[in-house]
Amino acid sequence: MSRSAPLGAPAEAQNVLAITPFRRLWISLSLSNLGDWLSLLALVSLAAIFTAESSTLVHYLAVTGVVAIKLAPAVLLSPLVGSLADRLDRRWTMVGGDVLRGLLYVSIPVVGLLSSGFALQWLLIASLLAEIVALLWTPARDATIPTLVPKRMLGQANKLTLLATYGAAPVAALLFAALASVSNLLGALVPSMANPEADVALYLNALTFFVAAIVVASLPLPKHAVSKGSLSPNRDANTIHAVLAGRTAVGSGPLVRGVVTGLAVTAAAGGLVLGVGRPHVENLGAGNAGFGVLVAALFLGLGLGVVSGPRVLKQFSRRRLLGLAVVLGALALLFTGAISDMVLSAVLALVLGLGAGLTWVIGTGLISVEVEEEQRDSAFALLHGTGRLALLLGAVLAPLAAGFAGDHEIPLGGPLTYDLYGSGLVLMAGGLIAVVAAVVAYRQANTGDPEAGPGLLPELFAALRGVTPTAEEEEEARLTGAFIVLEGGEGAGKSTQVRELTVWLRDQGFEVVGTRQPGATKLGMRLRGILLDRENSHITDRAEVLLYAADKADHVEQEILPALRRGAVVISDRYVDSLLAYQGAGRDLAVEDVGEISAWATQGLVPDLTVLLDVRPEDGLSRLGGPADRIESESVEFHTRVRKGFRSLAEANPDRYLVLDAREPQEKITREIQRRLRPLLPDPIDSSSEAVTGMIPVIRPEQEA
Repeated sequence: MSRSAPLGAPAEAQNVLAITPFRRLWISLSLSNLGDWLSLLALVSLAAIFTAESSTLVHYLAVTGVVAIKLAPAVLLSPLVGSLADRLDRRWTMVGGDVLRGLLYVSIPVVGLLSSGFALQWLLIASLLAEIVALLWTPARDATIPTLVPKRMLGQANKLTLLATYGAAPVAALLFAALASVSNLLGALVPSMANPEADVALYLNALTFFVAAIVVASLPLPKHAVSKGSLSPNRDANTIHAVLAGRTAVGSGPLVRGVVTGLAVTAAAGGLVLGVGRPHVENLGAGNAGFGVLVAALFLGLGLGVVSGPRVLKQFSRRRLLGLAVVLGALALLFTGAISDMVLSAVLALVLGLGAGLTWVIGTGLISVEVEEEQRDSAFALLHGTGRLALLLGAVLAPLAAGFAGDHEIPLGGPLTYDLYGSGLVLMAGGLIAVVAAVVAYRQANTGDPEAGPGLLPELFAALRGVTPTAEEEEEARLTGAFIVLEGGEGAGKSTQVRELTVWLRDQGFEVVGTRQPGATKLGMRLRGILLDRENSHITDRAEVLLYAADKADHVEQEILPALRRGAVVISDRYVDSLLAYQGAGRDLAVEDVGEISAWATQGLVPDLTVLLDVRPEDGLSRLGGPADRIESESVEFHTRVRKGFRSLAEANPDRYLVLDAREPQEKITREIQRRLRPLLPDPIDSSSEAVTGMIPVIRPEQEA
């Protein structure tokens, strides 16, 4: 499996960005998303500033209002506004949306300067209008991307769009912190900036939207037919319906419950930090700069978790690691509320983000393997919708609860006191609830875990050392990939199935090595020429066995074992069973003797699954259009013995074999193999790519209006 980062190989990203129209659109999207995140930080801070002299409850209610307006419309109003999106010109929807948002955001500090009594009210009104405009802007963006890139590059284009959306968050937070740090200097240069109500971040925020509008206005976008019945693709549309429908489609097994619970816990924890982060850091004496650092740490940790998730403790059970990641995030939230130090708060926010990122990428990776392919879109919609709802509820309810809780001073004896602020109390209470829910998620996810070792701590300590608890388990853990073999008589369709499975598995994010016997190595190609040359009819039966065994020995050592050790899925067209069937049963040699030679040559390596495509010799040979090599030229009686040999092997080991009728349609055979193969697959290293992309469903050309 590929060790690439979730966003794919750098060369692939460069190829997509080499398309000038898409590169310019991507720059525009990056600027717009930077403005979105910057506006969230600035508006929350302004709401806190405007109510600094008010009561604690009013102070927190103002923050609640801003957070709700920024996050709720995308979840609640997208289905209503989406019906209008596809009736508008995409270019001018994006241009107008960026310009309008820029004007609305720049008007907030201006109104604050002109009328301080109306500042908070206009902040809320302008924020709501800007979010409604964004609801039209988002589907226009999503529908434009497929018109600018070839279909084969669409997946990478979506990943880059994901990077522009969520990668802008830590950049905006650090920028906001930097602007807050130099606000005094700016106030000296421009007196109007000295007023804390005129937050310079909103001026810069408006500038990013104006530049984004200019970039989009110059794009050569194709015209599209206005649709009256369908909607443009929108990742936010009808989140609640996606959650309900996804739960129905995916089911409610313990693993699904564990993943959904864990994702909800970490998303809600992040929402709590966003909701009360600004008042909390103010209580710590940090202000706007501290808020920016706190949010930057949270999202940097999230990105670190997503990128490193597939590589962390590779020998450790993925289900156990999922549960531990949720517990890690919950404990970080608990301690964030308990301490009163800004530096430690930022470190704990980083740890919380790390736990959330690990939870997301490991959880989606498990779901992508465990859930049937036809239900996978619903599963990702369920996870994405659950995360958005949990984030929204956490961010909106946290400041509301903190306002009602109030601030308290607890005497510790003598002159010592402990200041318990409402924000810290909410973070601690949320952390306690999150810890309990995390333990539940851990138990659910680990019900029936086939990868679990003898115990949590022994397995964890062994994984930290890079070993497993016992020498036998250590040897088994070295082969982290999966080994699949296609067997069958001549003309059974093995090569076709190898090709179909290779494409399918690569689409799931696996590294796949498609190979064959004989002939996969340099030595194997020479042996193949000798063995299949019709002029070499003088080769004796025992010599033929040894030549085939030599090919398998070289193939296993040079190709198969290295691929399995690095976690790849190996799909081989023929393996040891062909030697047993052709040279054992077909040549009337002792199958036990041939098996001993094969086991020694292949170092005892046994496939995880052997698919036997059963076909009558007459039918299989007729597909070939005539014999092409020495084996195909053998008699029908020989091939009949081979078929019986294959069937005997399958009957003796039914757990490892999947026997299919080769006369069935190719698509049906492929689906049957996929269904049997799915539980045997390792965790896809690139599953994070698919999983994270699931946050923005892949945009396909047929979804266009």
